[in-house]
Order: sequence, then structure tokens, then C-alpha cells
Amino acid sequence: MYDVVVVGGGVSGLTAAYFLSRAGFKVLVVERGSESKIGDKVCGDAIGKHHFVNSDFEEPKLGVDAEGFFKGVNVVSPNEQYIIPVYGEGYALNRRGFGARLFREAINSGAEVFLEHSFVKPIISYDRVKGIFVRSGGHVKDIYARTVIDASGALACVRGSLPKEWWVSEQIPNSDFNICYREIWVGNLNIDHDFAWIFLNVNVAPGGYWWLFPKRSGLYNVGLGIQKGLKGLNPRIQFDKYVRGRFKIDKIVHGGGGIVPTRRPIPCMVWNGFMTIGDAASTANPLHGGGIGPAMLSAKIAVEVLTEALSSGEANLEKLWSYHSKYHRAYGAKQASLDVLRMYLQTLENNDLNYIFKSILINGGELNELGYKGEIGQSILSRVKSILKLTVKPLMLMRIIKVKQYMDHAKELYLNYPETPLKYLEWKSSEEKLFREYKEWIKHVE
Repeated sequence: MYDVVVVGGGVSGLTAAYFLSRAGFKVLVVERGSESKIGDKVCGDAIGKHHFVNSDFEEPKLGVDAEGFFKGVNVVSPNEQYIIPVYGEGYALNRRGFGARLFREAINSGAEVFLEHSFVKPIISYDRVKGIFVRSGGHVKDIYARTVIDASGALACVRGSLPKEWWVSEQIPNSDFNICYREIWVGNLNIDHDFAWIFLNVNVAPGGYWWLFPKRSGLYNVGLGIQKGLKGLNPRIQFDKYVRGRFKIDKIVHGGGGIVPTRRPIPCMVWNGFMTIGDAASTANPLHGGGIGPAMLSAKIAVEVLTEALSSGEANLEKLWSYHSKYHRAYGAKQASLDVLRMYLQTLENNDLNYIFKSILINGGELNELGYKGEIGQSILSRVKSILKLTVKPLMLMRIIKVKQYMDHAKELYLNYPETPLKYLEWKSSEEKLFREYKEWIKHVE
């Protein structure tokens, strides 16, 4: 019997295990990979410095769990004639080194880890999660806990196996995921190594973008992500067709694919004896898919709520419910707003995006503020309204005003998440209505 069993030894799972063990709880992490595979995940490996401050975590060290330091991000137009520099310090992580660090910190704080153990199914008694069944070496064993945390990543294997009538088991559509292919290159590319580079082009990466992140001099993370569910499109094929031939490199160190939810958080993230964090709860940023920082933050907030619940008795639905409002105030409400913007941007063509860059509808500082707050600021709105009188694209700019209204509504809705489960269904009805209306409006945008 454990206080908490965490399914998944990724960023969110190990972060939660570290904080819980440090608080004195008996914690077990169940991880399907070996120790050498901890941290071996396909992603951009980039994270903003502010995420470590927000999560009360020590910043990574260059040469240990980080390989480079960014001054910001350069966002490039489809025709590659315009660049918006977005300043903000961040790290290019050594992904395995960072994973190994989190693993050591969890172990040293007292957590147990079962490596090479796969989740099979939950143990359920009446309306409560009591533990999990796991498989290792052909044998299945049962593990009991006062609380189970799903940190299994984008596929959310625990949450997805819970009874369908439980609010927390709700599945999300394919269109709310991005699938990617990424390689680590050795070479000497002629780019500014102080910036991570994001390239927008709907022909190359529909519904997403392709990126070039210098990890350090001579080492690069290069990848491409597209919206899942687009017929006939494969990120590896798109990468080979449009990106690989642009550069002369010496060697490919690693290659692989991945998946990330790029949307607002799932509507309900807890149940009796159960919580979900990180990608399993859809906590990644909807615009750029960055998930490491939000995963750490969601784990930290979940642990704060769970610590209070376990210390006062039972981790039931009511005692875990405040996880929602605390997370939404910290990050989730911004996600909901940016999800609205994400859906609109995925309708634009390259000529629309080029026009936005060329007209300087938004500068780097405003883009940074948009990403940080999840709001289209008044300076952007004023510029849009003034250009409306002169532009050859008045309809597109009028739509931006409409998008802002929906963004503000979505953010407000999540900031006013119900304080108790009793009002959840009413809130969920409002949330569904808002996004149903918005998607219908988006569908008729030409």
C-alpha cells in the first residue's frame, strides 16, 4: 500500500514524485522504460527560464542537464522575408541529462521506482480508483494506493481506461494533437545561435511549424510538427521533403517521432483517488506545443492539493477539486484563450501569415505578452483598427477582433471554474457551447 502511485517517469511524474516524497509520503513511480531511457523523449528540448521559477525548481546547469542558453525565439514568416524576434531567456536542455536529474532527485527524496513495468488497468472499487495492475516480465501484479496519478503522457493510458461515465475519462479529438518528427544534427549551420528558430509555413507544416533550435555550437535540434488527422500527411515525409535538403550536416545523432496535445486543459482532471498531470491532462501550450514547463507546474500544483487532502484524510473528488481552479489561475485559463487563437491560426494560408508579418500587426514584445498572458493586448487591437481603414484585407482583420472576443470569453470561463463538483455540469455545458459556436464560426471563415 502506497500513499501515491505515479504512472509515468517523465517530467511531470518525476516532479510529482519528488515533491510528494519530500513531503513525507510513500510514493511509487511505475515506468515502462529502463533507467537508460529516462528522459529519452522526442521534443524540441527548449524551455523558458521562468518555468523553473514558477515551479520552485533549480535551473539546469550547462554541460550537465542543459546544453545551451537562448536569448529568445525568432519567428519567421512563410516567405522567410520577415522575422519577429521574441526576447525571453531559456534553455536548450540535454533531455536525457534532465530526465536523469529528475530521476535522481525523486529517488534521493525517498520515492520508489519500478522500472520496466507497464500499466495494465486500474483497480476500481465502486466510484474510486484504488490502485493499478502492472506487468513486468510476463507477470501481472496489483499495487494499491490512496491516490493514483496519471503522468503517462499524451496517450493518457490510465485516464483513458477509467469508466466512460466518469468526467475525468473524457477523450479529446485528433485535431487537438500535433504529431512531429525530430532529428538531432551535428554540423556547423550558419544561423544565430542565441535564438531558437520557428518557421511558419502551412505547405511545410500545416497546423504547426518547423523548428531549428541550436543546442550548442555544432549541435542542433531540428523538427517539424503538423496537426494530427490531416489525411495523407506524415511529419517524417514532410521533414524529408522540405527541411532535410536545406542544410548540409555532418551526422544525424538521433531521430524519432512524437505526439503532443495542443489545446486547453481537459475539462475535469480529478476523481476519487485519482489525478492527472502533464500531457495526460493536456497542459502543453496550444500555440507552440511547449510542454516541459507546464508539466512541472501542473505536478507542483497537484502535489500541493493532494498533500492537503491526504494530510486531512481521504483524497476524494471534493478535496482534490481545487486543483482545477489553482491550475487555471496559474496557466490553464491562458491555455483556453490560446486554444481559441490556435484554431483560428490553423485556418490561415501562407499569404495571410505573410501579410501579418509584413504589416507588423504584432511585434516581438506584444507576441511575448500574448504568449505570457493569453490576451490580444490593446496595442495590437488599436493597430488592427487603424489598419482596417487602409488595408486590402479588411475581413481578415475584422476576424482578429472577433477572435479576441472569443479568447477573452474562454479565459474568463476557465478563471471562473466551479469551486465544487456540484456546478461542474453547468460549467461544462457553457464550455461546450462556447467552443461549439466558435468552431462553427471558424468553419465558415474564408
